[in-house]
Amino acid sequence: MGSLFRFVLIANISSGIVVCLAGYIFPMLKTSELSDFSFYVAIVLWGVAGLAWDGGRISRTYDVDVVSQKMRAMVKEHYLEAEKHKHYRQNYSFGFSLFVAGVFPLLLSAVLTWLN
Repeated sequence: MGSLFRFVLIANISSGIVVCLAGYIFPMLKTSELSDFSFYVAIVLWGVAGLAWDGGRISRTYDVDVVSQKMRAMVKEHYLEAEKHKHYRQNYSFGFSLFVAGVFPLLLSAVLTWLN
């Protein structure tokens, strides 16, 4: 639980830095309200989570290419399925952690918008 809290804190700080830099580089993204800033932080976190999250078993098309099939024939004693499962689990856990990290800025944005 402590490592998840640390990850959420680091992810929010780093995405906050990204939002600040984006506002500095692109003037249209400059924010003056904390609710807008926290919404942009949530969007950045969920965007990266969407890129990292594996789309499930249906969207996996990396087994059908010819190069993978030839490589699989060359390394028969290596456990490719176990490695694929490990990568899938790691991507899922990273994406879910980023999703959880994005919930807090989104809630903060909603509360601040509601209070104004």
